[in-house]
Amino acid sequence: CDGNVEDECGECGGDGFDEGACDCEGNVEDCAGVCGGSAVEDECGECGGDGSSCGGGTIDYCLDLHSGANLISLYGFLEDATVGSMLSSIEGIATGVIGEGVAANYSGDSWQGSLSTMSPLSGYWVIVSQGCSLCISGATPTDPAIGYSLHSGANLVSFPADGLVDLGSGLPDDIESYVSGIIGEGVAANNVGDGWQGSLTAFEGGMGYWMIANQGFSFAYDVSSMSRIKFEGEIGLTAPDNKEIYQSTQQAFYFIENIYLDGIPISNGDWILSYNGKNLVGARQWNGSYTDIPAMGDDGILETSGYSKNGSQITFKVQNESNGKIYQVVDAIPAWKNNEIFNLGHLSATEMPDKLLLVSAYPNPFNPVTNITFGLENDALVSVKVFDVNGREIINLANGVYSAGYHMVDWNADAHSSGLYFLTVNVEGIASAGNGSHSIYTQKLMLLK
Repeated sequence: CDGNVEDECGECGGDGFDEGACDCEGNVEDCAGVCGGSAVEDECGECGGDGSSCGGGTIDYCLDLHSGANLISLYGFLEDATVGSMLSSIEGIATGVIGEGVAANYSGDSWQGSLSTMSPLSGYWVIVSQGCSLCISGATPTDPAIGYSLHSGANLVSFPADGLVDLGSGLPDDIESYVSGIIGEGVAANNVGDGWQGSLTAFEGGMGYWMIANQGFSFAYDVSSMSRIKFEGEIGLTAPDNKEIYQSTQQAFYFIENIYLDGIPISNGDWILSYNGKNLVGARQWNGSYTDIPAMGDDGILETSGYSKNGSQITFKVQNESNGKIYQVVDAIPAWKNNEIFNLGHLSATEMPDKLLLVSAYPNPFNPVTNITFGLENDALVSVKVFDVNGREIINLANGVYSAGYHMVDWNADAHSSGLYFLTVNVEGIASAGNGSHSIYTQKLMLLK
C-alpha cells in the first residue's frame, strides 16, 4: 500500500468510516443501535413505537384529503366507530363514503345508507367537496397483526399501521401467490411471480387497497420491516400539461410490456393516454416494461360523466416527448371492467394522420372478409359504403361521427358473389370544430371465392 495502511474499508491511506457513519456504505445507526436499521422514534419518544405509549394508549392522527374521491383506511378507532363519529372533523365537507358493497351518504344533518360503522379491516372511498384534513383524536391504535379473511376476487382492505412496508415484504410468503394484483388510488401493482411491477410499490398507513385474490385465504400483514420514512417514487394519478383527469371510485389498469411507434420502441418519459371515446380517462409516463396505464370509470358524478363503463372500448394514444408527435395504438384493447388488471404484450402505434388517409383494404383481393382502415386529422362525420359495378349500394359499413385518429371497419362479403366492388369513404368535416371540408375517397375491392 505504498508504505501506507489500508483502513477498515480497504482504502489505501484512508481514514475509515465517514463522519457519523457506521459502515463503509455510509449507513448510520437507527435509534435501536442497528447499523443501517430503519427503526425511528415515535411521537412519544419510543424507538420503533406506534405512539401508543403516551396519551393513555391512544393516538391522534390526521389524513390529508384532496377534493373528490380518496381511497383511505384508518389505523386508529374511536369507541364509537360510526361513520358520523369517525368523520366528525370533516362533517359538511364529506359527502359520501363507499366501502365494499356498502355506502353512506350525508344528507345535510346525518349519514344514511347501508354503511353505518367503519371497520379497521376495510378500506373506504371518502368523497369530499374540497381539500381538507380528516383528524381523529384519542383513537385506539389498530393491532398491526390483525387478521384478514379474503374472498376470491376484489377485496377492499386497509393497512392497519402508521408506517410503510414494500409489497413483497408486507405480504407473507406463503400467501403472496394468492394475490394477483393490488389497486390503490390511481396506482396498481401486478404480481409477476418473482416480484411486483407497477406504480404501486408499498403499503402505507392511511391508504386503502383493492386486493385481487385468485382464491379465498386468511392472512396478517408482516410489518417487521415497516418504516416511518415515506418511500420515494410513488406516482399516483397523473396527466400531461393542460390535461385533467378526475380520480374516480371506478378504475382499471392496463399493464403494457412495450409499445412500438412506427416500429421504434417507446422512450421513457413519453406519455400514454387512455381514452373512452373522446374522453381522456387516464395517463401515465412510460417508465419501462409493464408500465401500468390507468383508465378511470364513470362513478355517477358530473366530473366523470363520459368515463368508462363495463364493456367500454378503450383506446390508447402516445405523446412523444421529444418531438411532440401523437401516435395511436392500432391493436385491439380489452374492454374496460372496474377493478380489473389487464396484461398486454407488445403493441404497435401509428402516427396520427395530418389528413384523411384511406389505408388499402387488407387483404385485397379477399375471401370473404377484408379490413378497411381510415384515418382522420379532425373529428368528422364519416360514411363508409360498398357499391357494385352497376353503382348499386351493397352495404353501409359505417355512418356516424368519428374522432381524430385511425378507425377500422370489416366487410364480410360471404353473402355476395365474386367480382369487382367499389369502396367509398365520404367525409363531412364538422363546422363547429373549425373543419367544414367535404371529401370522397374511392377504392376498388376484388372478392375472389
